[in-house]
Amino acid sequence: MATVAANMEAISKFTKTVHSDTYEYISPKKLDLSGRSVFITGASKGVGKETALSFATAGCSKIGIGARSDLSDVVAEIKEAAKKAGRTDEPQVVSVRLDVTSEDSVEAAAKIISNEFDGKLDILINNAGYLPEWLEVSASKTNEWWMTYEVNVKGVYLCSKHFIPLLLKGDLKTNVLTTSAGAIAVIPSASAYQSTKFVVCRLAEFIAAEYQDQGLVCFALHPGGIKTELACNMPEFMHKILVDEPQLPGDSVVWLTAENRPWLNGRFVNSRWDMEELEARKDDIVKQDLLKFRLTTSI
Repeated sequence: MATVAANMEAISKFTKTVHSDTYEYISPKKLDLSGRSVFITGASKGVGKETALSFATAGCSKIGIGARSDLSDVVAEIKEAAKKAGRTDEPQVVSVRLDVTSEDSVEAAAKIISNEFDGKLDILINNAGYLPEWLEVSASKTNEWWMTYEVNVKGVYLCSKHFIPLLLKGDLKTNVLTTSAGAIAVIPSASAYQSTKFVVCRLAEFIAAEYQDQGLVCFALHPGGIKTELACNMPEFMHKILVDEPQLPGDSVVWLTAENRPWLNGRFVNSRWDMEELEARKDDIVKQDLLKFRLTTSI
């Protein structure tokens, strides 16, 4: 019977080649997302900000960004990224103050994006996240433990709820939920964070099942081990896994969403995997229904 550690190892090596930084195959400079639109939550820093810059480099015409903090500097950086990449048309960048735990805030953001992006959206990136201090259940701080669910689960639910109607009117119809390799793990003291990321993967399955007939694709994406402010909240012994560059998930998610990929629907995807090798396995992934959480009954 496979142990959790063995399962994590197998998943990490799902493609023979793994990456810690961006690479030529997924370069956004090779893509053309002109005429496309995206909205990214948690976009003020870290992976969210890097993702916005990658979309700009790919020539995305309409880039929406949301966060609780001021985004004026990020707006300028997005426009500069498009210019630096040689894109002749400056992207329309719309920033909104967003608290993903508040339905009023999310609903207001969806209305703003709808008004600015002609009533439709191609891609939604649910990137906002929260990671509390790691403590055993009996020692945990109730408010912080539950806040993890408020941001990582309720936030993803609310954004999906209010932006899916816009996605269904778009062309690419892609909803990305940020998860973590921690969803596969059971590390003592990480019950809040790792369980929320497990839930997100199952939520992706539900959204896929409910909207696949309308062409919507939803998958859960592990960004890699990025040394962000959030990730550094993990205990010191975990920092050894923070070896990946933020441009890797940024460029990976742009490549993954540049077209509608139904073979990824409801599945777990790791940004560290080689995307060319992953795509080569798409028939097996669908046929064997891989990259989803299931109980094993083998002895």
